[in-house]
Amino acid sequence: MFNSGHCTDCTTCGSCQQAPHVDTPTLFCMHCPPSEAPCLKACKQNAIEVLGGAITINGEKCNLCRDCVEVCPINVIKI
Repeated sequence: MFNSGHCTDCTTCGSCQQAPHVDTPTLFCMHCPPSEAPCLKACKQNAIEVLGGAITINGEKCNLCRDCVEVCPINVIKI
């Protein structure tokens, strides 16, 4: 079971995976249900998308504003 209090951004648990420290953020997260995902609701560019039940970031739409970073409950989005 995923415990956000123990998350070290290692990406080995499979709950979230991302490439850290990149110019265009990538994300594959299944922590929040898409209907409740704060990042999806916060993104004014509609760059946060749902792909097969997972939350992803469309790098072509993302303007690196960091609104999604500020609302992520498990701090997995790094820009």
